[in-house]
Amino acid sequence: MATLNNVHPTKKPDWQSHILAILIWLFMVVPPLFFIPGKIGDKWVYAEYEESKLAAIMVLFWALAAFFFVAPGEKALKTLKKVACTPTFVLLFFITCYSLVSSLWASVPEAALYEAFQWFSLTFMFLIFSSLFVRDARWLHHALKAVVFSFLIVTVIGLIQTRVQIPFLLPVPGTKIGSTFGAKNTCFLSLASQFFLVCYLFSLNILTNKRLVSVWFTIAIVIELVYMVISRSRTTYASITIGFIWIYVVGLVWANDKIRILKIGVAAIALVAITLSSTKFVFPRMWGSVSYQVSHRILPLIDHPAIFFTHTARGQVILDSWDMIKDHPYGVGAGNWMFLYPLYHKHLQKKAFNKIKQIRNVHNDYVQYLAELGFPGFIALLGLIGIQIKSLVFALNTDHRALEKRLLAYFLLPQFLSVCIMLFFSFYLEFPYRKFLFVFLLALIFGVSHYGKQEWAFDK
Repeated sequence: MATLNNVHPTKKPDWQSHILAILIWLFMVVPPLFFIPGKIGDKWVYAEYEESKLAAIMVLFWALAAFFFVAPGEKALKTLKKVACTPTFVLLFFITCYSLVSSLWASVPEAALYEAFQWFSLTFMFLIFSSLFVRDARWLHHALKAVVFSFLIVTVIGLIQTRVQIPFLLPVPGTKIGSTFGAKNTCFLSLASQFFLVCYLFSLNILTNKRLVSVWFTIAIVIELVYMVISRSRTTYASITIGFIWIYVVGLVWANDKIRILKIGVAAIALVAITLSSTKFVFPRMWGSVSYQVSHRILPLIDHPAIFFTHTARGQVILDSWDMIKDHPYGVGAGNWMFLYPLYHKHLQKKAFNKIKQIRNVHNDYVQYLAELGFPGFIALLGLIGIQIKSLVFALNTDHRALEKRLLAYFLLPQFLSVCIMLFFSFYLEFPYRKFLFVFLLALIFGVSHYGKQEWAFDK
């Protein structure tokens, strides 16, 4: 039985492998760090974070794709064709096509075309990355390490911002520590989308007795936890907390040694307690703000969930959007919710929408996709999520000799579920880079759930 460390017997020539590895690292490392600052005279006056990351993704991906198709070989083409017949690819392709078709009835067809272009590129990315991951685990590990390395840099820059103002790194108004993402939620939701991958690399190095490397990943886990604690992002808190609970529960069910899992759980609780204590000591003012956020905005919602719809702007916007959905069961068009929302806005008007403040997103991707792509797009999105959860559960319950493969599935499951939580409380898929992270997770899940299976061994 194959494990994630086994290298497929058919390789590209060494120079091609080296170039492909470099391109994968560039593709995963550069976009989170890339932004475009601007100045007038000697004064920095703006920094563009969103479209610049999308541009970096597109340029680097199509460079990677062009190299991938340089003499791909018959076996690689067979892999591509087989990936293109899988349910995940079909659903991604459907979302792409439906976004494109929705431009025919959208109020602003350019917005639908913009969304369709992103989904087309990301669907193609899924095709190539899945083909790489399923045939050779080297590329999967290169991609994992590269994205983790990039966000470690993002975290360090963000922590520096808590002490020193970086002149050319201008945060979005209302945010002080957005690092290279500018805005609070954009940064911390992206960071949380790879946090359990860091935990996987830490566990993998522990299992392979690479103690020194595991120490570095321990440091990475601690500083990322500290950075997320001071974020004041309720969605980040919820997704990471649920991810930790889920990983512990799955560990108790999956592992043969229950006592060891209990000990690991106690150690994890101790690590979190130490992290929280150190955060309170090092960042006392931010800790006070975090405490206020938890006590006045999170705990009341836990005690009385119904007030989310009656006393919060986000809940009221969801109620407004339901009227839009009833009038447009096939959707208003990809990217067009914001243009039609003024016609349906009736709840909490002064707080949520006025001449100065205009809402662009629902803060719930499920509702937004139901409104923009209608029931066809919404069902496709739920289908994507269901397929990934099913694949990961099967990966955990099979291939008992492929420990490293099951270990990655073990950490990918809470990672993907935490992203699903983010979709419920934020506009996760409306930011191009987070949309990229979502599809990247799909490719990782595809790789870990299919790698080593006989039907993919085209060389035999």
